[in-house]
Amino acid sequence: MMWVDTASSTKYLNIGTVHLGKTPLAQHTYTSLMRRLAAAGFQSAFSETALLPDWWAPSCAEDASLLPDLEIRIARFLGAALDVVRDPSIALPTPTYAGAQLRRVRDVDRDRLTSAIHAGLQIAGAVVRNMKAVPLRLPPMDPLVWRREIVRKTPILQLGDVLADLWARGIPVIQVATLPAPGFQGMVAVVEDRPIVIIGHDLDEPSRLAFVIAHEIAHVVFGDCSVEHPVVEEDENVSDDGQIERQADNYARAVLTENVTPPSLQAFDFKDLALKALEQEKQWNIDASSIIWSWARSSGDYQLAAMATKALYRNKGGKRLVRKYLDEHVDTIDAPDSDRALFRCLTK
Repeated sequence: MMWVDTASSTKYLNIGTVHLGKTPLAQHTYTSLMRRLAAAGFQSAFSETALLPDWWAPSCAEDASLLPDLEIRIARFLGAALDVVRDPSIALPTPTYAGAQLRRVRDVDRDRLTSAIHAGLQIAGAVVRNMKAVPLRLPPMDPLVWRREIVRKTPILQLGDVLADLWARGIPVIQVATLPAPGFQGMVAVVEDRPIVIIGHDLDEPSRLAFVIAHEIAHVVFGDCSVEHPVVEEDENVSDDGQIERQADNYARAVLTENVTPPSLQAFDFKDLALKALEQEKQWNIDASSIIWSWARSSGDYQLAAMATKALYRNKGGKRLVRKYLDEHVDTIDAPDSDRALFRCLTK
C-alpha cells in the first residue's frame, strides 16, 4: 500500500483498486489501463512500444505500485488530466485534429485516423526536442532552384542528398515503424515551430521515399500546412486530383527529375519500363528509379513501378538512410526517458 498526502485529501493506492478520498472506484490495473488505451485507438502493439519505460518487464504489470509512473506518462502523451487517467470509469480521450487536411484517403473515417495522427505528432515532438539546434531555412518555392542548391555526392541526385539538405535546413525527416492502425503513408506538420516530414508506411525504395519526402516538402513551401493544419496522406494508391496534391506532385517531380517527361514510357512490362528508364538516366543524368516513381505517380501503376525498381536492384536501403541522418542529428541516447520510449517507434 502506498500513501500520498495532499493539502485537500488523502489518496492511497491499493492493489487492484484506487480510492480517491472515501469513494472507491472500479478496478484499476495495468490491464484495465491498457484496455482503455486500446478503446481510445492506441492498441497494445503501439502503447507497449511507445509508453512503457526502458526498465519495464512483463512482471511489472502485476505491481500496482508502478501504476502512478505509467499514469503520468499516459496523461502526458494524451494531454489529459491525471485524474481522468486514474479513473477507470472514465473513457480515455482521443485527441481530435479537426484542422488536419486528409488527402488520398480511401474509405477511412477521419476519427479513425486521429490516433495515428496524434502518435505521429508526439513522436515528431520528441525528435524536435532532442535534435541539434539548426536555424530553419525552407527550400525555395521554385523546385529547380532547390534542385540546384542540393549538394550531391554523385552527378545523379539521390535520397541521401535530399535528406542531408533538409536536415541542414533544420527540417527533420523521420520514418515511423509503429503507429496505431489505421495509419498513414506520409504527414507533414509544424511541431514546436518547425516543419517535420513523417513517413508512416514501410517504404524502403530510396527513390520512392525521395518522391514522398519532396512531395511533403512542397506542402511546406507552399504554405499548405500549419500548426493547426497538418497535411496527412493515407495512401498514394488513392487518386487525388485536388490542386494542392497536383502542385506537390509537380514540385517533387521537378526536384527529382528536373521535369524530364516521365517516360513517354509506354512500357509493355516491368522489364521494358526499367530499360527505358535506364536509357533516360544515361541521357539526362537523372536516376532511373526516380523516373520510374515519377511515372508511377502519373500512371497510378505502383505495382509495375515496384517491379521495375526491383529489376534495377534499387528497391532497398531507403529506411537505413532515413535512420542514418536521424541518428546524426538527434540525441537518442541522452534524451528524457519518455522521449526515448517514443523513439522506439522509429525505423531501425
